[in-house]
This record gives sequence, C-alpha cells and structure tokens, in this order.
Amino acid sequence: MTTQIAIRLNDLELEALDLEVVEGRAANRSEAVRRGIARLQREQRYRREEATLIELARRGESVYPDLDGVLDLTHPELD
Repeated sequence: MTTQIAIRLNDLELEALDLEVVEGRAANRSEAVRRGIARLQREQRYRREEATLIELARRGESVYPDLDGVLDLTHPELD
C-alpha cells in the first residue's frame, strides 16, 4: 500500500533533492525522497541495535556468544 503526501520544502531542500536526480542517484524526486527515508530507517535500526549492544555490555553479557573463545584458540608455532 502506498500513501500520497504533500510536503513543503524550502529552496535549499528542493535543490538537494533535485541534485540527487540530476546526478543520477535517483530517477525522480519521489525516488530521492524514498531513498532518504530508507536511510533514516537504517539509522533508526542502527540506533536500536547500538542501544541493545550497550545494554548487553553494561550487564556484562557477551554480545556474540557464538564467538566467545575464538581468540583463545591455540595455534602451532611457526618456524
């Protein structure tokens, strides 16, 4: 499902949007807006993941328990 919305942009914002199209990073303004929203969604996800990792570290829990001990493996000496 898609929803059409109307937004107001100042001249600098519109210029930045149009530059994405002119430089070929987006086919049109709508795509440029969608790409910007996708970036915002990634940033939001990263912040949630960061908060989770910080909380695990604060509690002293292993962030990646399946990797615990990987660096403790013994290696044969090289000649």
